[in-house]
Amino acid sequence: MTMTALLMVGLLAADRSPPTLGGPCTGRDDLLAIKGKWTVRTDIPPGQSIPASVVPNVSERIDRIAQVFRAAFPEPRGMDASSYRDFTGPQLVQGGPFAYSWRSMYFPWSCNPKSHKFQLAGETATWAYAFVNHLTWFAEEQKNLQVGGQPTFFLTKRVGSLRGMPQYEGIHNQTSNTGTTFSRAILVTRPNRSPLKPVTRKEFLQAYLATSEAQVATMIAGIEASSLDATKKKTAIQQRRDQMTKIQAAASARLARMSASEGEQAAYLTGANLVQFADFTAEAQGGRALVRLDRGYLEAGVPKYAPQFVVVYWRWQKGVASENFRTEFERRFDPGPIAKMLDH
Repeated sequence: MTMTALLMVGLLAADRSPPTLGGPCTGRDDLLAIKGKWTVRTDIPPGQSIPASVVPNVSERIDRIAQVFRAAFPEPRGMDASSYRDFTGPQLVQGGPFAYSWRSMYFPWSCNPKSHKFQLAGETATWAYAFVNHLTWFAEEQKNLQVGGQPTFFLTKRVGSLRGMPQYEGIHNQTSNTGTTFSRAILVTRPNRSPLKPVTRKEFLQAYLATSEAQVATMIAGIEASSLDATKKKTAIQQRRDQMTKIQAAASARLARMSASEGEQAAYLTGANLVQFADFTAEAQGGRALVRLDRGYLEAGVPKYAPQFVVVYWRWQKGVASENFRTEFERRFDPGPIAKMLDH
């Protein structure tokens, strides 16, 4: 090796030496050599959502969940981590189990290009969550589309598995002025059971047509109650009926010719076909599952403060420290202890 090559290796090695947070930085420093720390932040109080008498029970369960997450990322590298309890959440059904969460955030270190000193980010897009007894960011509720009197939910795209559990894209997959963000989620449930059940193709088409009929009826009622003269009302009403007939055409035709076996198939759709149906889309081609709440999953005999299911959700950005968090979390996270907590 030449002397010049040896000098280059020496310079590169110097740039990759463990950083001193009080000292200068070059922008080529080994950020993962920075040993971060965990801190606990102020909780979000329950307000009226959870009775004060059971807050200790909820706290104990959140803390046990926190241990599972921290075991997956025990020593933050290139970032500092913070967490807090959140005693609020959207209750899935009235009178059902209490909804609450554990939330954690990961602030990366970087080299300030002006001062050439290390700085800790004041904001971050790298987070990990446990949503207990609620479906936040896992399933998008379709408030106007009900099947059997139960609300429906649109899942994100399935993108593999984690420890044998189906893994889905989260909703945080986008590029903005703060960088590119990615996210994933799994649903921890009782063995071979789920609070969600597939909506069949027949159920979807029937609900889609019923929803569109209700929408046009509302629009027509508004026209009839308006101050338009009779001729303009008649024209406006006919236009709305024609528009709805066009929107319903593909769904009506598909339902009319649908065999019994096809009608029982699970409904996979794109977002566009959920709004204006043209066809179903296989999951392998990017179709997303439409599901509905299975109220039979929610056990009335279980204490309301006990987890009955948990959404595990994590998101990260492009960047050495954030991508390392994602790698370590997915490699080490074990949902088994959370599964054992269910119903207790």
